[in-house]
Amino acid sequence: MTATATLARLSGSLRVRPGQQPAIVGSRPALAATLLRGQPPQTAAHHLPLLYSLCGQAHRLTAELAVNTALHGETPIDPNAQRMLEAETRREHLRRMLLEWPQLLGNPPVRPDLSQLHAWEHAPQQAMQAWLGESAAQWLEQWDAEPFSALNDWSQRSAHWLAHALAECRDEAHALQLPVHALTLAGNTQALHAVAEQLRQASDFALHPVALGLPCETGSWTRKREAEPQRYASVWLRLGARLAELARLSLPQSSGLALGALALGPNEALAWSETSRGLLLHRVCLERMNAGVLISDYQVVAPTEWNLHPQGTLAQGLAKLSASDPRTRRRAELLMAAFDPCIGFTLELEAAPSEEIIHA
Repeated sequence: MTATATLARLSGSLRVRPGQQPAIVGSRPALAATLLRGQPPQTAAHHLPLLYSLCGQAHRLTAELAVNTALHGETPIDPNAQRMLEAETRREHLRRMLLEWPQLLGNPPVRPDLSQLHAWEHAPQQAMQAWLGESAAQWLEQWDAEPFSALNDWSQRSAHWLAHALAECRDEAHALQLPVHALTLAGNTQALHAVAEQLRQASDFALHPVALGLPCETGSWTRKREAEPQRYASVWLRLGARLAELARLSLPQSSGLALGALALGPNEALAWSETSRGLLLHRVCLERMNAGVLISDYQVVAPTEWNLHPQGTLAQGLAKLSASDPRTRRRAELLMAAFDPCIGFTLELEAAPSEEIIHA
């Protein structure tokens, strides 16, 4: 097996089948326990970013927090860790928008300038202002007051390529109305304990997780600070929430992305972080032996696992599409852009199967 084939197998794959049941087939193998069981605790922060490379920094920070909390009890959050999490989340939002949104949202006449990446790395506030045509703080004030009006007004008046792309897909994406079943675990001690117990009891829970018995979605619109996630009930506003978060992450003050941990008992902890795709969970269980401390169990529940639940919002939205409608490919691509899985997927239409792989 080639190295590329091995990596593809480890990262998993998806078949996205609009208008069919099941609408999503495939997943990513749960490899954390296999990889880490019997290893020293510090290996989690080294190995997991290699396995989950798209948000490697978030996995490293969450692993460190989980292990330190299991070893020492409640662990204070390092402000530097918070800044690193925010910087990676900003970079990942930007990467998706520059490299994949032009295709998925409708090929705007003006293509993004990839040389902007340098400006974004060194002066994100100024780079965001150049995109919006006004300060990010002013734009966010309008967004927070009335998301649809703010996004619609900007996409209609701005000459920026992303404004054109969002204006082009507005009618199609806003017509895709999906109820928001928001994942609200970060900082919720009772709910976190319940999820930890399910992780202990069910070996497949990490592949198809639920909270309070229900599949939930997670993303920029379901953050811990978000008081009204139900406002973002259309695919268009979920896309807008990603842009709004990029604007928030461009500001010098903290964006408030959640990062924390909970000691579950002696040698066991659950840690979480809010990444570009949503809430990430790590659970670790340690064993103290004569040879030292070793990992006895490790589980990762990434945002993609929540969002790809076979009875979740995304799967239901895809299943409701008509496989024979010529607009279905476009609508399916908009859905996938909004939920942004970190696994490559093949879009399969009943009338015209596609072998094209879009790397997510």
